[in-house]
Parts: sequence; C-alpha cells; structure tokens
Amino acid sequence: MIHVLCPNPAIDKLYAIDGFAAGEDYPGQRPATRFGGKGVNVARVLSQLGEDVHLYAFMGEESETGFRREMEGRCACTFVTVRGACRTTVNIIDRKNDRETVITEAGPRVTDEHTTKMLAQLEENLRPGDILACSGSIIDGAPEDLYAQASALARSRGARCALDCNAQTLPPSLRGTNYALGKPNERELCALLGEERTQEHSKIAAYARRLMPPYGALVVSMGAQGGVWVDSMCAYLARVPQVRVISTVGSGDAALAGALRAMALGLAPEEALRLAMACGAANAMLGEVGSVRMQDVASISEKITTEKIG
Repeated sequence: MIHVLCPNPAIDKLYAIDGFAAGEDYPGQRPATRFGGKGVNVARVLSQLGEDVHLYAFMGEESETGFRREMEGRCACTFVTVRGACRTTVNIIDRKNDRETVITEAGPRVTDEHTTKMLAQLEENLRPGDILACSGSIIDGAPEDLYAQASALARSRGARCALDCNAQTLPPSLRGTNYALGKPNERELCALLGEERTQEHSKIAAYARRLMPPYGALVVSMGAQGGVWVDSMCAYLARVPQVRVISTVGSGDAALAGALRAMALGLAPEEALRLAMACGAANAMLGEVGSVRMQDVASISEKITTEKIG
C-alpha cells in the first residue's frame, strides 16, 4: 500500500490564454477546474497506474464533497475536516510563449488537534513494507516539521517515506530524519543549493549528490530535457521523446507517482527513472492535472533512452 499525505489540497483552475500579458483584459474565460494539490495528483496517478493508494488530507469543509466525488472511487480517503474552503490555484497557460503563470491562494488554517488526529490516523494505518509519500506545501497552522514527524512515524512502523516539497518546507522537513526518495525538479534543486539553473545533466547529478545525505535516492525532473536518478551507488540519465505538450501542470507529481510505483514494484534505478519520466510526459501530453493514460505511459516508456552517468 502507498499512503499519500497531502496537507494542503487545492482546487486548480486552468486558463488557456495565448499571448497572456499582465495588465491586459481577458473577458469570457472558461477555466478547466480540477481537484488537486500535489498529493492529490500523486494519489490519482498512482490509482491510474493500478496501485493501491490511501490519501490523507486536511480538507476544507466547503470543498470536501467535490474532493470525495473525485477521489473516493480511486483510492481510500482519510480527510481531517477543517473550517472553510480549500485554497484555489490559478494556472494561466500561454502556449504561444511556452509559459505558465501560477497564482496560489491561501487555504484554511488547522489546529494542533487536527495535526494530532492526522498523525494518529497514519500511525494506525501504516504497515511494515508500506510507502508513505509526503507531498506539497504545509497548510497554515500545522507544524513546520510535519513531514519530519510523518517520516519518523513511518520508520517506526517499518515503512519507507518519500518527500516532494518546496524550498521553504524542505529544511524543517529534513530535521532529524531521512527519506527513501526525494523528487525535486531542476529549478528547485538549483535554488536549494544557491546555484544558477542549468540543463547540463552532469551538473544536475553532482548537485543532487550534494543534497543526498537525508535521501536514499533522488529523481530530478528536467522537463523536456528528461531527468536524472542519483543514489549512493550510481547515477542515470533519461532522455524523453518529444511529445505534444498541452500543459505541464502536475507533471512533476505524475513523475513522483511513477517513481513510487517503481519503488513498490522493486524496480532497478534505471527502470524506476524510466517509469517516472514516462508518467511526467504522459501527464503533459494529456493536459489534465495529475492524470495519465496507461497506453501513453507504455508508449513513451518504450521510447525513453537511458545511460549511466556516474
């Protein structure tokens, strides 16, 4: 079983506006609306890959019905209900300039009681050999080291833990614990280390090794440039075939889902990277936030080339 902790779910609104520019007026827009947040996206893709999933989230009471309708047919759901509505994330997709603009609203606030209840649910459900994925930002009011607490809890239950969070959330999440897997993208990795952005795979592998001590392995996604896998023994590069991109929103989450599926199956690093990158590209091609089609994943995976780079 893979358990996914999503502390801060979101309702994603996607606007397709070619040539988008600040200060202009764009009347009559009809956004595509999706129930998301990084962990929700990860859980949805895992279910589409055929994995047994349990999703945990702090859920705004005004949004709960929609999230349950979307996710309960896909996976088990444990929602700790809080007052208010989940946050809304606005994504403006400009295909003309190959650019995406993201505006993220604030969400509801939780209390210590909510956090205690969530961790108790995890402790009750985790089993030896399970995987726990901690994914996304920390909701307002939760302890900044929530993921570190969850990781320690997983370890005490004989489960492995993976982490995918933003730069602000990362330092307290690494405090006194470790993770079997991490999944930054190239931009996040360079920002964390104070380095200029680069598309050189050898540099990305070297940067990933600098981040390694708290992780067993890292998957670094690089968009159209593919991705890199690094662990204590080896480093691999994956080159992804060109696909018709509709939207990359959720592709990083899909890549994490692929890596988690590979972890559950016990795949070798090279194959784990291949599956992760195929899922990320399949999401971009489909254009539905945090969604893939198995036939797309299989087709793309066959065309991905890999090579050992360290």
